[in-house]
Amino acid sequence: MRVPDPNPIIARENAPATRVRWTMVILLFVFYTINCVDRAALSVAMPAIGAEFELSGTMKGLILSSFFWTYCLFQIPGGMAVDRFGPRRVIGVASFVWGSFMALAGLATSAFMLILSRVGLGAFEAPFMSSASKIVANWIPPGRRASGITLIDSGAPLGAAVGGLVVAWLIGTTGSWRMSFVIIGVFTVLFGIGATLWIRNRPQEHTGVNAGELAIIETAAAVEGEKPGVSRTTVVAMVVGRLAWAMVFWGLVTWGPSYLSAARGLDLKALGWATFVIFLCGAAGEILSGVLADRLQRRFSRNVAFKLLFGG
Repeated sequence: MRVPDPNPIIARENAPATRVRWTMVILLFVFYTINCVDRAALSVAMPAIGAEFELSGTMKGLILSSFFWTYCLFQIPGGMAVDRFGPRRVIGVASFVWGSFMALAGLATSAFMLILSRVGLGAFEAPFMSSASKIVANWIPPGRRASGITLIDSGAPLGAAVGGLVVAWLIGTTGSWRMSFVIIGVFTVLFGIGATLWIRNRPQEHTGVNAGELAIIETAAAVEGEKPGVSRTTVVAMVVGRLAWAMVFWGLVTWGPSYLSAARGLDLKALGWATFVIFLCGAAGEILSGVLADRLQRRFSRNVAFKLLFGG
């Protein structure tokens, strides 16, 4: 018969390492998927909205693009807010506000109100990925960060994929694009509250992390700190590459559903499934690239590994 350890602190330190760090990553992945469902909802609902408000093609373009005006402008201020206030607080406040703007879009009575709701949505969704990146840097050992951040970022294409099905189903079920926006917005706010209660800025602040997991994170981070950093030229090249990616990806997200509806004659159900298949492939490819990046770094230098991926 095994005698229980009389000292619970020693027993906890000797226990197998916890994996709260990956729970954190999965939570952020789910949240980013919801984040991108919010963004994609308008694109899927635009055929119905355009018919109700009798919108011209130009006005549809203004409404669809208005999200990106503030999403672009608030990226750097959002990152500065994350550094000052911490990712947990920023995610909590931002998700409450962007979910509220999403719900308010369902109450819009004009194109101008839709534009205002999209501007607010873009401003407060902007800090999410900088918050997630900060959490990954604090929680995930360097050798697995590519897998962690690409898993989270794959929520963008997955959100677009799931968003097509969810919004199409909600509109078909409720008979109203307005009610679907309200439901998605309220769900975002509730999920944001729950996520904020779980998230911690650093592993040392989380009661679920034991000494074994903390040692894994801190030891790996100390070793990585001895390696040379990334050059400014590399950062600039990555920004340019991301810009090119964003033009293609968000062009498809924004105008893809309208094209499939107007040019290909797809009904709402077919539109949802077509969007799902297209962006599901993107999500799978992104997750695979993160895993491949970490594995290549074990065989080659980081510089060589990432050049191989960028070249591919």
